[in-house]
Amino acid sequence: MALSEKQMNFVNEYMKDMNGTAAYLRAGYKCTEEAARRAASRLLTNVDVMSEIGQRTDKMQEESGMSVQWVLDRYKDIIMNNLTEDPAVAKGALDSVAKHYGMFKDKVEHSGELSFKVTLPKGFGDDADD
Repeated sequence: MALSEKQMNFVNEYMKDMNGTAAYLRAGYKCTEEAARRAASRLLTNVDVMSEIGQRTDKMQEESGMSVQWVLDRYKDIIMNNLTEDPAVAKGALDSVAKHYGMFKDKVEHSGELSFKVTLPKGFGDDADD
């Protein structure tokens, strides 16, 4: 199925910075930023939109010669050449590769208060010895 004009505008804008919310707003949709975030998320699950983005990404990688594998190979070179001479550079490259592979997940902590009320059925917990 062909993309609508606004969907195509969204893809054009998304390819600039891969920011769905900003792309949605720049594509001409009129809404709040929160609504744009939700709508962009839905658009990014649309098979036709994702197919167009995938084709464009593949074309960009082909034209630039900079595929994911190319980037990983460069990181490997950086790591191997800096392990002893500049461990901080090697660590930065290792961190980037690990992030790409999802090896380390950021820990998210939540804080706040939670309250609830428990209502027991009548007779629940009464002494059975009566």
